[in-house]
Amino acid sequence: MFLLSVFSPLLGGLINTSPVARLLGHRGSTIVAIFCMAVAFTSSALVYYEVVFMGCAVSIDVFGTWFSVGTFGADWSFNFDILTANMLFTVTGVSLAVHMYACDYMRQDPHLSLFLGYLSFFTGFMCVLVAADNLLVMLVGWEGIGVCSYLLIGYWSHRLSAVKSAQKAILVNRISDGFLMWGILWVWYHLGSLEYDLLNAYSGSAFVGLAIFIGAMGKSVQILFHVWLPDSMEGPTPVSALIHAATLVTAGVYLLVRLHIHDETFVIIVGSLTAFMAAVFGATQSDLKRVIAFSTCSQLGYMFVSLGLGETGAEASMGHLMTHASFKAALFLAAGMVISGNGGNQHIARYGGGAHSSMFTVLTMLVASLSLIGFPELSGFYSKETILNLAAICADPIADVAHTLLLLTAMLTSAYTTKLFYQCFMVDFSGKAVTPVRAILPTLAMSILLLDILLKVWVGTNLLSGMLYFIPWGVKTLPFGLMIAGILTATAAVGSQRFNLIRFAGSRWGFDQLYARSLINPALDLGRITWAIGDRGLLSVSDLRA
Repeated sequence: MFLLSVFSPLLGGLINTSPVARLLGHRGSTIVAIFCMAVAFTSSALVYYEVVFMGCAVSIDVFGTWFSVGTFGADWSFNFDILTANMLFTVTGVSLAVHMYACDYMRQDPHLSLFLGYLSFFTGFMCVLVAADNLLVMLVGWEGIGVCSYLLIGYWSHRLSAVKSAQKAILVNRISDGFLMWGILWVWYHLGSLEYDLLNAYSGSAFVGLAIFIGAMGKSVQILFHVWLPDSMEGPTPVSALIHAATLVTAGVYLLVRLHIHDETFVIIVGSLTAFMAAVFGATQSDLKRVIAFSTCSQLGYMFVSLGLGETGAEASMGHLMTHASFKAALFLAAGMVISGNGGNQHIARYGGGAHSSMFTVLTMLVASLSLIGFPELSGFYSKETILNLAAICADPIADVAHTLLLLTAMLTSAYTTKLFYQCFMVDFSGKAVTPVRAILPTLAMSILLLDILLKVWVGTNLLSGMLYFIPWGVKTLPFGLMIAGILTATAAVGSQRFNLIRFAGSRWGFDQLYARSLINPALDLGRITWAIGDRGLLSVSDLRA
């Protein structure tokens, strides 16, 4: 039962990427993908019950010793504790909904079996990362999701923009993964082991922690490493939903919580700057999927700030990760239905009002948007409010600055989310008649996520209720007031058609241009020089002499 939650998605991916998929056909591959994910989700639910409610944490030695060097032995072992159970339940639940949605969304694609196989492998490697009992097995899952993200973002390889976006994502992640590998090697050098239990008791140098933290920054798209995230929207919508909800970008947060790398001022600074920066970028975008992508980056900033607030903050960060996965996946799936209803157009200023979508799509987008802005009594409200209150009561002076930036971020999030919903469903920019898109599998997938949003209301209530008595009334109500201010501002601005874009923020503060001029061009010049001297010069001469 425990291993099914990890290996069932991998089995589905293996079948759909093998020659067997040709015999199964598209319908057979669809059944295999959904069945394997349903098995994984059911197993994860049972694991969650056993571990969380019954208190039965389990460690399993799966394949014995992988390899050994001297006294060091690398074991293929998994550990199912409370943290693992929560993450497995979240990952498999969201992935099941995304698989069901993808089977309908990509039904006309000639390589549907291959696409579903990539999705299943993506989920499977994330489950391996989550359930790993040591850093080496974790690294297998870490690199697996990196490779799968490259294949999925660049899946439409006939589009040059998709190919470039996939290359950008894999290269940025290679840089951060190199720091992570360096940190893991130093941990092995000092400890002689990579087991989590020993590592949690290990107090290493600041450089080791910083290297692992930079590795997490790359995966979780923090400032300086965020440039690949908006370009990843070139992939199909199911890919965007899976990457931004429960798999790739949450891996960095999970790693830091697992390794207890938190309670650091630097983590608070990085998280607060990322949250505010991404909110500004999201408010100045016109592409539907890019707006949602920057909201993901902003919410990950919230999680990093929470990580820097200590042990309680780490719990609040995981709570927000779980609630965010549900409403962000629902938001992307609803956005995919809107885009399909508008003939593939992603520009929110060219939509034809609400006629292009069914009422259920509008409902899904509404609930997910309200959860994103932290509307009271929804799951996003409890988890986000917990982080804001923790930042308010923290004694660190940097936490006061972070709290101010997070409040501004909350207002901006409310503004651009309202703008998105208003332009999608309430204003007719196109003036043309469109037919609403209605399908059974996408509706069922969005229903699962809506139910998940409602069920996760309790995730942040325990932490929040324990601190409400110690927080002044003004501090508690300020986020709600800023949320209302953001809604009114966006409504008035869009209604009057004077929602001006800030040129500098619209270009995302010039990070892409800066990297292109300072890093990319010199690297390309060096490559041309080494090719001319080495490949075309010395090596070709040596071949002629031979």
